[in-house]
This record gives sequence, structure tokens and C-alpha cells, in this order.
Amino acid sequence: MSTGIRIPESAVREFDEIERMAWSDGVTLPELLDWVNGVAARFRPDDVGAGSRVGEGFTPRTFRHYQTLGCIDAPDRVGKRAVYRFRQYVQALLLRKLIWERLPSEQIAAIMSGRSTPELKRLLFEGIEVVPRHSETTRQSQSAETVTWKRISVVPGVELHVRADLARPRPREMNEWLARLEAALRKRF
Repeated sequence: MSTGIRIPESAVREFDEIERMAWSDGVTLPELLDWVNGVAARFRPDDVGAGSRVGEGFTPRTFRHYQTLGCIDAPDRVGKRAVYRFRQYVQALLLRKLIWERLPSEQIAAIMSGRSTPELKRLLFEGIEVVPRHSETTRQSQSAETVTWKRISVVPGVELHVRADLARPRPREMNEWLARLEAALRKRF
């Protein structure tokens, strides 16, 4: 499997942080798809067209289609809620990678069938080149690592700066950040 995917070390750290999160509560399907599609959009191979079927992100309908094919485990039920765990996150990322490789659904289902989560992780990172941000010699000569920021325009005159290597927050963390952001804005204005 060779996808031509290059990812920065920060992406591997983000993946590790997501794995270490408390998955006991699970996440909803929209939250899971937001995470998976966000990662897929950032690391899609150059030869995969954004407008092609192969380049499209998951919708709830396409995600459930792959569940019925056996590529992704069914969600857990917590009361009346369907929740997804880290395993489904890994399955969805691996599925996206295999779709990029243009494998047929039947072959994808066979590859993923009966595999443990560690095996799925190994398959996910197989053939992906992890690119260091700086070479070791450059890193030793610099006193501090250069930080890359993403600029998000909120409204004219208001920008939000987010570290590019910051892991995607869980819903509770996002709510905390939004509350702090609102408090900071109220103090200013």
C-alpha cells in the first residue's frame, strides 16, 4: 500500500493525544465525522482530487454505508444514544486511506475484518511518511522551535490564532474554550 501521504510529526502527536483522551463517554457521529473529515482534508494525498468520490469526506449516509459493509464497527449504545469510540476513529481513518488507494469496498472489508485496534493503527500508518518539522541539525542550532499558527477570521477586525499542531478538542473542551473566549471578549468590549 503506497499512498504518497506525508504527515508532519505533529500529526502523529495529535493522533497519540486523541488516543489518550477519555473515550469512555464516546462521541456522537457528527463529532466523529468532523474529526475524521478534518484529518482527511489536511492529509489527503496530492493525486486525490477534492471533487472526486475518492476525495470526498464522509457524510452520515456514506459512513453508515461502510458500517453495513463491515468496514466500521457499529456504535455502542448508551441509553438511547449511539456513541463511537477510538476504534471507530481508527477504522474511519484507515478506511479513508484505503479509499484513497482506490481499493474496492469488498477488499477493504476483508482487510479490516477481525483486526485488533493496534493492527488497524499499524495499517493506518503503513506507507505514510512522517516528516520532521526541522532537521536535527537545524533543531539543535535553534534555541526555540518555530511555531506555526492558523489564522481564523471571525468577523472583520477580529481574528483567532490557533497553533497549527494543536489537537482537535473534545466537545467539553471546545465548550470550555468558547466560554473563555466569550469572557475575554466581554472584558475587552
